[in-house]
Amino acid sequence: MARPKSPEKRDALLAAAVQLIAEQGLSVPTSKIAKVAGISEGSLFTYFETKETLLNELYLELKVEVRANMLDTYPTHASLEVRARYIWDMYVRFGIAHSDKYKVITQLSVSDSIREQTKRLSMEGYEALHAMVQEMFAYGALKDQPYAFGTALLLSLMNMTIEFIALHPSEADRFWDAGFIAFWNAVTGS
Repeated sequence: MARPKSPEKRDALLAAAVQLIAEQGLSVPTSKIAKVAGISEGSLFTYFETKETLLNELYLELKVEVRANMLDTYPTHASLEVRARYIWDMYVRFGIAHSDKYKVITQLSVSDSIREQTKRLSMEGYEALHAMVQEMFAYGALKDQPYAFGTALLLSLMNMTIEFIALHPSEADRFWDAGFIAFWNAVTGS
Protein backbone atom coordinates (compact mmCIF):
# COMPACT_ATOMS: atom_id res chain seq x y z
CA MET A 1 0.00 0.00 0.00
CA ALA A 2 1.37 3.40 -0.99
CA ARG A 3 2.14 5.90 1.74
CA PRO A 4 -0.09 8.98 1.81
CA LYS A 5 1.41 12.12 0.35
CA SER A 6 2.54 14.72 2.84
CA PRO A 7 1.06 18.22 2.35
CA GLU A 8 4.20 19.60 4.01
CA LYS A 9 6.47 17.98 1.42
CA ARG A 10 4.28 19.23 -1.42
CA ASP A 11 4.37 22.74 0.03
CA ALA A 12 8.16 22.50 0.45
CA LEU A 13 8.52 21.53 -3.21
CA LEU A 14 6.34 24.43 -4.35
CA ALA A 15 8.24 26.88 -2.11
CA ALA A 16 11.57 25.60 -3.46
CA ALA A 17 10.25 25.95 -7.01
CA VAL A 18 9.27 29.57 -6.35
CA GLN A 19 12.68 30.37 -4.87
CA LEU A 20 14.68 28.73 -7.64
CA ILE A 21 12.55 29.85 -10.58
CA ALA A 22 12.71 33.43 -9.30
CA GLU A 23 16.51 33.15 -9.11
CA GLN A 24 17.29 30.99 -12.16
CA GLY A 25 14.24 30.92 -14.42
CA LEU A 26 11.94 28.16 -15.62
CA SER A 27 14.80 25.97 -16.84
CA VAL A 28 15.88 25.15 -13.28
CA PRO A 29 16.26 21.35 -13.00
CA THR A 30 13.88 19.36 -10.83
CA SER A 31 16.91 17.92 -9.03
CA LYS A 32 17.69 21.39 -7.64
CA ILE A 33 14.07 21.95 -6.62
CA ALA A 34 14.03 18.62 -4.78
CA LYS A 35 17.38 19.34 -3.10
CA VAL A 36 16.28 22.77 -1.82
CA ALA A 37 13.02 21.21 -0.59
CA GLY A 38 15.02 18.54 1.25
CA ILE A 39 13.36 15.76 -0.73
CA SER A 40 14.77 13.22 -3.15
CA GLU A 41 14.17 13.87 -6.83
CA GLY A 42 12.28 10.59 -7.07
CA SER A 43 9.94 11.78 -4.33
CA LEU A 44 9.31 14.99 -6.26
CA PHE A 45 7.78 12.86 -9.01
CA THR A 46 5.52 11.21 -6.44
CA TYR A 47 3.93 14.61 -5.92
CA PHE A 48 4.18 15.93 -9.48
CA GLU A 49 4.23 13.43 -12.34
CA THR A 50 6.31 15.72 -14.56
CA LYS A 51 8.01 19.09 -14.33
CA GLU A 52 5.19 20.47 -16.47
CA THR A 53 2.69 19.23 -13.87
CA LEU A 54 4.71 20.93 -11.13
CA LEU A 55 4.70 24.20 -13.09
CA ASN A 56 0.97 24.01 -13.78
CA GLU A 57 0.12 23.31 -10.15
CA LEU A 58 2.46 26.07 -9.02
CA TYR A 59 0.79 28.49 -11.43
CA LEU A 60 -2.65 27.63 -10.05
CA GLU A 61 -1.45 27.99 -6.44
CA LEU A 62 0.01 31.41 -7.16
CA LYS A 63 -3.07 32.59 -9.04
CA VAL A 64 -5.28 31.54 -6.12
CA GLU A 65 -3.04 33.49 -3.75
CA VAL A 66 -3.10 36.59 -5.96
CA ARG A 67 -6.87 36.33 -6.34
CA ALA A 68 -7.38 36.03 -2.58
CA ASN A 69 -5.07 38.99 -2.05
CA MET A 70 -6.89 41.13 -4.60
CA LEU A 71 -10.51 40.15 -4.15
CA ASP A 72 -11.16 39.04 -0.55
CA THR A 73 -12.03 42.58 0.51
CA TYR A 74 -12.94 43.95 -2.93
CA PRO A 75 -15.22 47.02 -2.55
CA THR A 76 -18.03 45.73 -4.78
CA HIS A 77 -20.33 48.71 -4.33
CA ALA A 78 -17.74 51.49 -4.58
CA SER A 79 -17.34 53.78 -7.57
CA LEU A 80 -15.56 52.45 -10.63
CA GLU A 81 -12.48 54.56 -9.92
CA VAL A 82 -12.29 53.33 -6.30
CA ARG A 83 -12.63 49.70 -7.43
CA ALA A 84 -9.99 50.16 -10.15
CA ARG A 85 -7.60 51.80 -7.71
CA TYR A 86 -8.20 49.02 -5.20
CA ILE A 87 -7.27 46.34 -7.76
CA TRP A 88 -4.25 48.40 -8.83
CA ASP A 89 -3.06 48.84 -5.25
CA MET A 90 -3.56 45.20 -4.27
CA TYR A 91 -1.74 43.84 -7.34
CA VAL A 92 1.18 46.26 -7.05
CA ARG A 93 1.41 45.63 -3.30
CA PHE A 94 1.50 41.86 -3.93
CA GLY A 95 4.24 42.26 -6.56
CA ILE A 96 6.38 44.31 -4.20
CA ALA A 97 5.74 42.29 -1.02
CA HIS A 98 6.17 38.90 -2.72
CA SER A 99 8.76 39.63 -5.38
CA ASP A 100 9.76 35.98 -5.88
CA LYS A 101 6.15 34.87 -6.37
CA TYR A 102 5.56 37.85 -8.64
CA LYS A 103 8.59 36.95 -10.80
CA VAL A 104 7.46 33.33 -11.05
CA ILE A 105 3.84 34.04 -11.92
CA THR A 106 4.99 36.55 -14.54
CA GLN A 107 7.25 33.92 -16.13
CA LEU A 108 4.65 31.17 -15.94
CA SER A 109 1.95 33.37 -17.47
CA VAL A 110 3.90 33.43 -20.75
CA SER A 111 5.28 29.89 -20.58
CA ASP A 112 4.36 27.25 -23.14
CA SER A 113 4.40 24.76 -20.25
CA ILE A 114 1.12 26.11 -18.86
CA ARG A 115 -1.78 24.15 -20.31
CA GLU A 116 -4.93 25.83 -21.67
CA GLN A 117 -7.01 24.01 -19.04
CA THR A 118 -4.75 25.44 -16.32
CA LYS A 119 -5.15 28.92 -17.76
CA ARG A 120 -8.94 28.53 -17.73
CA LEU A 121 -8.92 27.22 -14.16
CA SER A 122 -6.66 30.06 -13.07
CA MET A 123 -9.31 32.59 -14.14
CA GLU A 124 -12.03 31.15 -11.91
CA GLY A 125 -13.04 33.47 -9.12
CA TYR A 126 -12.02 36.63 -10.97
CA GLU A 127 -15.59 37.45 -12.05
CA ALA A 128 -15.73 40.75 -10.11
CA LEU A 129 -12.47 41.84 -11.70
CA HIS A 130 -13.67 40.89 -15.18
CA ALA A 131 -16.91 42.81 -14.68
CA MET A 132 -15.00 45.88 -13.48
CA VAL A 133 -12.63 45.74 -16.46
CA GLN A 134 -15.55 45.45 -18.89
CA GLU A 135 -17.22 48.40 -17.20
CA MET A 136 -14.02 50.46 -17.52
CA PHE A 137 -13.66 49.62 -21.18
CA ALA A 138 -17.18 50.74 -21.99
CA TYR A 139 -15.90 54.33 -21.93
CA GLY A 140 -12.97 56.41 -23.08
CA ALA A 141 -10.19 55.56 -25.46
CA LEU A 142 -10.52 51.79 -25.06
CA LYS A 143 -14.26 51.48 -25.67
CA ASP A 144 -13.87 49.93 -29.12
CA GLN A 145 -10.90 47.73 -28.24
CA PRO A 146 -11.02 44.00 -27.50
CA TYR A 147 -11.24 43.01 -23.83
CA ALA A 148 -7.92 41.15 -24.10
CA PHE A 149 -6.20 44.33 -25.27
CA GLY A 150 -7.50 46.27 -22.28
CA THR A 151 -6.49 43.65 -19.74
CA ALA A 152 -3.06 43.37 -21.35
CA LEU A 153 -2.68 47.14 -21.06
CA LEU A 154 -3.70 47.05 -17.40
CA LEU A 155 -1.28 44.22 -16.60
CA SER A 156 1.53 45.87 -18.57
CA LEU A 157 1.19 49.12 -16.66
CA MET A 158 0.94 47.34 -13.30
CA ASN A 159 4.00 45.22 -14.11
CA MET A 160 5.95 48.27 -15.29
CA THR A 161 5.02 50.06 -12.06
CA ILE A 162 6.24 47.14 -9.94
CA GLU A 163 9.52 47.03 -11.89
CA PHE A 164 10.12 50.77 -11.46
CA ILE A 165 9.36 50.59 -7.75
CA ALA A 166 11.79 47.68 -7.39
CA LEU A 167 14.50 49.70 -9.17
CA HIS A 168 13.72 52.98 -7.38
CA PRO A 169 12.22 52.15 -3.97
CA SER A 170 12.71 55.70 -2.68
CA GLU A 171 10.26 56.87 -5.37
CA ALA A 172 7.68 54.13 -4.81
CA ASP A 173 4.76 56.46 -4.06
CA ARG A 174 5.49 58.57 -7.12
CA PHE A 175 5.55 55.62 -9.52
CA TRP A 176 2.63 53.87 -7.81
CA ASP A 177 0.39 56.91 -8.31
CA ALA A 178 1.72 57.85 -11.74
CA GLY A 179 1.11 54.33 -13.05
CA PHE A 180 -2.48 54.33 -11.89
CA ILE A 181 -3.15 57.83 -13.19
CA ALA A 182 -1.76 56.86 -16.61
CA PHE A 183 -3.98 53.79 -16.70
CA TRP A 184 -7.08 55.62 -15.45
CA ASN A 185 -6.59 58.42 -17.98
CA ALA A 186 -6.19 55.87 -20.79
CA VAL A 187 -9.41 54.16 -19.76
CA THR A 188 -11.53 57.21 -19.11
CA GLY A 189 -10.03 59.48 -21.77
CA SER A 190 -9.37 62.14 -19.11
